[in-house]
Amino acid sequence: MRWSKPPPAEDPASRFGATCPVCRQLLGGTPPPLDPATGRFLMPPSFRLEVGAPDGRNDTPWRVTMLAGNYRPAESVDPAFNEHEVDFIYLLCGGGHIFPDATPVYRSGVQRRPDEARQSIDEWNMVAAMGAPASGKTYLLVRMLKQNLDNLAQWNAYDDPGRIRLRKLSPLEELPLTSRIGKYNDTRQTGKAIQPTGTDRQATPAGLLEEQLRDALAAIQELVRRTVVDGERRAQQWGRQFRQPLVLRTDSGDRRTWTGVADLPGELFDERRSNHREAGMLRSFDALLWVVDPAVAPNATDWMATESVAEERLLLDGSLRPGTVSGYGAGAEVVRGNRESIQDDIGQQVTMVDGVFATNEGRPLQMLVAVTKCDLIRAALEKPGLNLRDFGAPGEVERGTATYLSVAVDRWFRGTGADPGATQLLTYVWGARTAEPAVRQRRAVQVARGLLDHFSQPEEFWKLVHVGTDNEVSIPAGDMTTEVPQHVRVPSIDEHLDSALRPGSGALILLRDLIMSAVGCGLAYGLGQQSALFRMHSEPWITLRFFLCSPLATVPIAVDDIRLKPLDPRDRFPRVDDRAAALTQLLLAVLGRARR
Repeated sequence: MRWSKPPPAEDPASRFGATCPVCRQLLGGTPPPLDPATGRFLMPPSFRLEVGAPDGRNDTPWRVTMLAGNYRPAESVDPAFNEHEVDFIYLLCGGGHIFPDATPVYRSGVQRRPDEARQSIDEWNMVAAMGAPASGKTYLLVRMLKQNLDNLAQWNAYDDPGRIRLRKLSPLEELPLTSRIGKYNDTRQTGKAIQPTGTDRQATPAGLLEEQLRDALAAIQELVRRTVVDGERRAQQWGRQFRQPLVLRTDSGDRRTWTGVADLPGELFDERRSNHREAGMLRSFDALLWVVDPAVAPNATDWMATESVAEERLLLDGSLRPGTVSGYGAGAEVVRGNRESIQDDIGQQVTMVDGVFATNEGRPLQMLVAVTKCDLIRAALEKPGLNLRDFGAPGEVERGTATYLSVAVDRWFRGTGADPGATQLLTYVWGARTAEPAVRQRRAVQVARGLLDHFSQPEEFWKLVHVGTDNEVSIPAGDMTTEVPQHVRVPSIDEHLDSALRPGSGALILLRDLIMSAVGCGLAYGLGQQSALFRMHSEPWITLRFFLCSPLATVPIAVDDIRLKPLDPRDRFPRVDDRAAALTQLLLAVLGRARR
């Protein structure tokens, strides 16, 4: 490593802004405040990292420049760094998070403008995935982020102004996602289950650099050690306090959006061990994705029960993570109880005034609730006599479904737009302007019962969750003369994409989303979250949406303490980018402001 002459100054704050969307540390050339006693920075500044092509030994040249002050950059000696042979340039915030700065390798060709390789971001979009340990967050995120947002039923190619196009990420940016995709493929090919998120060495920026550019990390730590107050401690902490998110960069029209999804370990939400500083950053995120695990719900062992005790143990061990449960009975119940407690605490914290994860700061919060492992629910529905109402205490699932319909009607009446199908259903529940509240409540219950009866059929439930074809739902008349029969045609996922990607549709209530959320809310009520979700519905700054997801698309069982396999020997776990209806709808919601 050697210290070289600083390159020409250029402040990326004009393209990115001055604050990191992940950790709120400095992002750009603005110098941190100085400590008057020592003349050192009070917090780490941003860095620029330039990376060249690997040599014959697969060693990579690099240069690190601190963007504040007038300090000489550090660069590699073996292999020697050459500023004229740079493949990728990264911007690192004061907390270490990695962003694209420039990609000189793309400047070839006479048609290129000199500044075309410079990256710019029009919108930041931060989402955090929360859930109890082994709730399946990583499987869900990997599958969701690889969903295709094109209408695959469209035969002719055309220029769609609302189409979302993915932008190629630079190597360090894409590494967290590609690493997880590799682990997903291990599950698919060898059965090896993804290990806890907290054990991932590449989860933090420092861990990622340590794996890929160890000497560059050492150079950054040395600069922090020399220039920041309490330098030794800050150098050791640099890049280790907040995880590197999974990233999608998208173009829609002329707008470029950076979406970061934080895959947070379940242990983060354990009140006994919580990193409150990292959890507290969620308050400033654009959306929270709460992954609700049916396998730890209070009555899960009732509807998961099978005739074979041995098969039931394998089923439970496969759903909780192989090797988690050493023995059936007390061991399983202790594990389920601990995870249920963490899952419940997440819901309580979200609506707590000045809570750790969310607070009313005068802007709306998108609360996306993903009921995952719906393959377990589908398998339960195939048992004689079982329907969706049986996934909770008497009345809970129906109450949750009717509540969501009522809340949606209220949003629609107050001015939220809706597509024609959703408008028709919401108009029926609303009735006339002079209708009594009791009439609206009875109609919401009537529609809820019709939806739950229809989607209690395993094939129809699976169309909504996974297959994505349309559903024809007949809702019988109720007991009162005001409750007349209704017919609802739930659009296919391709039809839904056509509607969802039209410019201006992001704020609309779309029929497929409405039905998915109504049934999902009912199931989440039944899975033990009624109290928390009722409080969320009561907060006008929280917008709730629900998604019924099955990342593995078939019930897994444990082979041993490490591996999974499908319960049905005829099945295989899906490819990472196979279309799944609910995961596609969830991706649209996660992208949020990336939609025009």
